[in-house]
Amino acid sequence: MKKQIILIMTDTTRKDMLGCYGNPKMITPNLDRLSAEGIRYENAYTCQPVCGPARSAIFTGTFPHTNGEVTNCVAMGDNIKTVGQRLTDNGIHCGYIGKWHLDGGDYFGNGICPEGWDEAYWYDMRRYLEELTEEERLKSRKSSTSFDEDMTEEFTYAHRCSKRAVDFLEEYKDEDFFLAVSYDEPHGPSLCPAPYNTMYDGFCFEDSPNYEDDLSQKPLMQRLWAGENLHKTREEINCPSGKLSLFLGCNSFVDYEIGKVLDKIRETAPDAMVIYTSDHGDMLGAHRLFSKNAAIYDEVTNIPLIIKGGEKGKVITTPASHIDIAPTVMEYFKLPIPKLLEGKSMLPQIYDTTLKINSEVYTEFTRYEIDHDGFGGLQ
Repeated sequence: MKKQIILIMTDTTRKDMLGCYGNPKMITPNLDRLSAEGIRYENAYTCQPVCGPARSAIFTGTFPHTNGEVTNCVAMGDNIKTVGQRLTDNGIHCGYIGKWHLDGGDYFGNGICPEGWDEAYWYDMRRYLEELTEEERLKSRKSSTSFDEDMTEEFTYAHRCSKRAVDFLEEYKDEDFFLAVSYDEPHGPSLCPAPYNTMYDGFCFEDSPNYEDDLSQKPLMQRLWAGENLHKTREEINCPSGKLSLFLGCNSFVDYEIGKVLDKIRETAPDAMVIYTSDHGDMLGAHRLFSKNAAIYDEVTNIPLIIKGGEKGKVITTPASHIDIAPTVMEYFKLPIPKLLEGKSMLPQIYDTTLKINSEVYTEFTRYEIDHDGFGGLQ
């Protein structure tokens, strides 16, 4: 049987932004279906809730403080190998389509395909910008573009990533491969066409005591980060005008785009392993904070993780970590796991969900542990 893995990533997707994680107001039918077909991890954690460092752990199997990418726009060490290099060295074809954020350049990347990945399918955000006119480049970075009359799904990065992924799956359907599809969405500017651009108008998350946190007992950096939100009402924080609606609309839009890839997988690679996750979450007003930063609240660290390819319709509550993805991929392809990788393969657990891989996981200097009442994160 062919050995094929597709790793699908979104950027800034909180766990509670998927319907399958218990919020029926979230319209994510494609990822919900994937969850029903596989395993959903309730307590999966990023290794650092910032884009670049989080991705460095996923694609190298080493923590950011080990591989050198301790913050955005800082490249990994020259001696660090990605999972693409390790697989390619062993004859496994590897494609990477989408946001990279590991080359030390700016947000968009440098447009250069790194060693270990198929040049023909490499498509970081720099290459997307190079397809656009100067006017379109400006439009691509403005949230207001979502409401332009001529806005279409074809303009978005998500659409173009999905199209390339579908082409890759068709071309290499008869071969062993590892394919990463890394969407920038729903990360701002959260571009999405109608009806997604307005479908969450008026939406608010359920009330949580976290919205009442005045940060008086928290680090000064967090109070500075909160700024004027320290003095806003719960309603002002939880229901920000326009931005939350568009962000969640884009979240549903990228689910729609992911659906195209999942449908193609069912057609051409029905036995493939599919892994879905997000690099980190977003505070979205909890603790009076927005976006992400040097904090380890569950809102930014507790990420969705869904894996299809083993048991079906199961939920795992013991902790999991991005650091375990690379060794899982290596073992799936029956390759030795390098001793320098800092995680553990989840493959045995994927095939038998009664097994426990971790009792604790780490998010850059912080440990989360199981307690007698369930999983103990930061609230």
